[in-house]
Amino acid sequence: MTFEEARRHLQGVPHLGDTQARELYQFIRREKPRSCLELGHAHGVSSTYIAAALDDHGGYLDTVDLLSASDRKPNLEALLAKTGLGHRVTIHREVNSYTWFLKKKIASQSAGGKCEPCYDFCFIDGAKNWTMDGLAFFLVDKLLKDNGWLLFDDYSFTYGKYLKRREVMDGISIRQLGPDERDEPHVRQIYDLLVRQHPGYSNFILQDECWAWAQKTANGSRAVVTDRPIGKSLDVPA
Repeated sequence: MTFEEARRHLQGVPHLGDTQARELYQFIRREKPRSCLELGHAHGVSSTYIAAALDDHGGYLDTVDLLSASDRKPNLEALLAKTGLGHRVTIHREVNSYTWFLKKKIASQSAGGKCEPCYDFCFIDGAKNWTMDGLAFFLVDKLLKDNGWLLFDDYSFTYGKYLKRREVMDGISIRQLGPDERDEPHVRQIYDLLVRQHPGYSNFILQDECWAWAQKTANGSRAVVTDRPIGKSLDVPA
């Protein structure tokens, strides 16, 4: 399915803008991952764009969110039915966290004390929380194949911006966080302190202080591409 065809079905549905959607779609079309994982899908716009891009070369998406995501209007099931892309996506919903899905997936991929990686690409776009997504990174690492790509959304997100408007966000009680927990961007800390320091990752790319990419590879390249605007020819290293 072309980007424009998908866009006609998804226009007006939150929370992914056209520029980011095109970036994600073009990445999938260019890199041709066969197996994708998404942690956090909300209404399912990003899931549907991934599925639309996968439909060109074949492949599937496992996407995970809370049970409450099924109550959104529209929900992912409705978008997949509208676009006819349901055959590319398996929806998983958990009571508390997608880390429990990752536990189950690691268990199913494990034999003889070893986990067999199964994903070529993972998009982490859920809790935006150090505790949850920091753990998710290490769990995803066990499931991500060599040369697979990892993408974090909300690199600069802070809870403090929402303190006066919301009590709870993605299952996290904002008022129960310490002042530094509210003011520091959790995803940035995960990316800078865990991902970039991990010896198995390289080809780090930041876009608009919003998206942060890394590739699972031990080739020794530690380059960081900063201030690369979303929608301005993301050059993925070979």
